Amino acid sequence: MNVGGLIREETCACASPSDTVALHTRASRTHSVSSARLQLFAAHKRFTVLLTSTTYSTEMSRHIYLAAVAFLAVVCIANAQRRLALPDPRSCANRVRHSTYRDARGVLHSYFFSWEHAPTRNLEVDWLDARNICRRHCMDAVSLETPQENEFVKQRIARGNIRYIWTSGRKCNFAGCDRPDLQPPNVNGWFWSGSGAKIGPTTQRNTGDWSYTGGYGQAQPDNREAAQGNDESCLAILNNFYNDGVKWHDVACHHVKPFVCEDSDELLNFVRSRNPGLRL
Repeated sequence: MNVGGLIREETCACASPSDTVALHTRASRTHSVSSARLQLFAAHKRFTVLLTSTTYSTEMSRHIYLAAVAFLAVVCIANAQRRLALPDPRSCANRVRHSTYRDARGVLHSYFFSWEHAPTRNLEVDWLDARNICRRHCMDAVSLETPQENEFVKQRIARGNIRYIWTSGRKCNFAGCDRPDLQPPNVNGWFWSGSGAKIGPTTQRNTGDWSYTGGYGQAQPDNREAAQGNDESCLAILNNFYNDGVKWHDVACHHVKPFVCEDSDELLNFVRSRNPGLRL
């Protein structure tokens, strides 16, 4: 999981079929994923009632069987949508790039801001969907690895008057995260999933841009929704949401927000290696 300080989400990554759908088409399809999950959960509850019934006819049994097959098919589709996406070569070549930025290390990347692209202007998706939209296009949700890059993105958020965005920031709370150097997770377990680079301890305020306040008036990350069973394990930037300026906040990953994509060297090199001559 960790090589040279990098953290990899091995339990989440898997191959998925490539496609050649343009960004706005992909985005519009993912826009309804969250509501579809709620409908799937409701259907599951209704279907469970049928399965536990003990007084049904043979004809009803046949209908229940067909409903079960249909339900399982929907579950399979829903599960497939929740996995990390592989890049699509044509989408990578045609990706929209709103700006480029060279950070203090000399790394030059292109960036996509969802609210600056007409087809995604009003799109808000959950954290994983945001990453997958980016990944289809050889990008990933933005990783703010230097103070300069952080300020670059924050200025763009302020200029667009955007309330909040997703980054690739993630708390290591999945299989393989039980190493001593990642404990406790809310202090030492944060990393940029787009690059695998670790984020400094949250107790050292000069190593990040965490807000000093939140919904409970506590310094971030506070894991505020844990009491409701929602681990706040994804990193969002909120624009003065708590009169605190443009700052980092830990947020439960199922919430929906606009997003920023950044070139992924790993995905670009992956596509180059398999598509000689493709201009990226």
